Amino acid sequence: MTREEIVQKLLQEDREFRYHYEKHEELDKQIDKLEKHHPMTHDLEMEIEKLKKERLLHKDIIELKIQQFLNSQKV
Repeated sequence: MTREEIVQKLLQEDREFRYHYEKHEELDKQIDKLEKHHPMTHDLEMEIEKLKKERLLHKDIIELKIQQFLNSQKV
């Protein structure tokens, strides 16, 4: 099973995975939009950093769920 197939399966079957996946996508779009803002202010830079940390948290949870799925398939 490919990584993309695993992601699609988890998106369909795991509500928590879907939440983190969608939140990660949403934050990604927000960050992209904010990074295009000129001139960049200190407050804006701080907001972007905060969003990046939150996005990373969701990505970590996504990766953990994928690993848990892979481990469950080995048994």
